[in-house]
Amino acid sequence: MKSVLPALALAFCAVAYAAPATESARVIPVNNGITALKLQGQRAMAVRAWRENFNAHGFDVVTLYMQDGGAKPGAWNIVPVFDHDSARPEHLEIVVSGGADCLLRDFRLVSTADGKSTSLVTATREMGESYADPAKVRFDYYVLTSNDEGSAGRPRMYFEWKKSRIASRPYCDVNEAFRDELHLGPSSGQGGAGTD
Repeated sequence: MKSVLPALALAFCAVAYAAPATESARVIPVNNGITALKLQGQRAMAVRAWRENFNAHGFDVVTLYMQDGGAKPGAWNIVPVFDHDSARPEHLEIVVSGGADCLLRDFRLVSTADGKSTSLVTATREMGESYADPAKVRFDYYVLTSNDEGSAGRPRMYFEWKKSRIASRPYCDVNEAFRDELHLGPSSGQGGAGTD
């Protein structure tokens, strides 16, 4: 059976109900290149790389990894994101994308100050008429979950979808929605060309 790690509820609730980031919940910036992390006390890293498109629509791809403290101590494992979408339930990456005017997709990696709980929030904006037109933004909330019992089909650590909600008004750039509605800062970190 899957179990959510202790103290996760506090961080998740702070994010889920759009409370300001406080000392009990902080955004972990993920910058271009390799970012060394500690996720829930375990050694981890994020790799953020630019995918050039030679137009205004290049994008960043982020992957998360944790070092195994269980059956294979020291081995690096990818940390996937399990969604509620049955057409593509597992994602091995997080994409930050949009156009020259506005980002249509970004994320925030959020941890409690003590590092015992981690959550992921993604924001996705519908295309609308163009990249520059404000449209509704959907926030999806995930929690870092441990497969303590080794249930088949799930890795040791993964982000599990918990809920979605729509922003209170349309936005051009999802980072405006993150800033104004969730108070989670201006960006997920320094990205590649055109996505800072």
